[in-house]
Amino acid sequence: MSQDRPSLDAFGGRLSERVRAFFSRERVFRDASRTCDFERLAGELERLGAPWFDKVFELEEDFGGLVRRGSHPKNPSLALGLFQLICLGLGSSAEEDADDDSAIVSSSWPMARLASTFESLVHVGLYTPEGDLYMSEAGWMFWYIPMLDRVELLSGSASTFLERVALEDHVRHGMREYAATFFMADAGPAVAEALGLPSVEEASDAVVSHWMGPSLFVSRLPPTAASDTRRTRLVSRAVKDLLPAARLVAERAPDVSATVETHLPGGRERFDALRREGILVSE
Repeated sequence: MSQDRPSLDAFGGRLSERVRAFFSRERVFRDASRTCDFERLAGELERLGAPWFDKVFELEEDFGGLVRRGSHPKNPSLALGLFQLICLGLGSSAEEDADDDSAIVSSSWPMARLASTFESLVHVGLYTPEGDLYMSEAGWMFWYIPMLDRVELLSGSASTFLERVALEDHVRHGMREYAATFFMADAGPAVAEALGLPSVEEASDAVVSHWMGPSLFVSRLPPTAASDTRRTRLVSRAVKDLLPAARLVAERAPDVSATVETHLPGGRERFDALRREGILVSE
């Protein structure tokens, strides 16, 4: 299999055409030299003294070796699979004495635990040059940025994670003013139903849900570490497409302030429009 122009059929997991188009555009491929079979991975886990999580084996089988090259071969901007991390030398350089105050506390690599729940996690990938991907025993995908000590639950599976990455990239390209508006309120399903937005099934699961129309993208996101409430994210093609959705959220949660990504295209215009509309919005 050529590493320069591999077949997208090399991936075992089911993928949408949107993901396949994203892989082709971004030159994401599967490096066969950086994945392995069940027996080899089992041997590596035994060597590392790590437990066998079924979902880690499934990820390796379906997407192990998936990579998008970064500025240096040892620093990809996207990589999946524990065996690939071993090939990149992460196990030999991982720190085992992490600060107990960190959001994710390392133990013996590749194991770690989520500080807020003490849930065990396995280091299974890289996402952006600054972030690490961890998987729980249930297969949930967590993104951790050590520099910010910030952890975010992204999806309920590796396949939904990839669908989400491709979907959000599609939204950024399709809606030039892609600054998002967030509400700490669980209003995504109600907004989507009221506005007749279809669900993006392939990118949705028990953890995260998305709905999308021609001019509006709505997400139901997991809670943050600071709150137990699911969040609503709105991304619109224009300000006029945002306001009806924002009003619906404000009606359901009148005491909740919106936050807007004012540093991104269209953010300041959306911030000002929400204020003019009388909707609470935080700086």
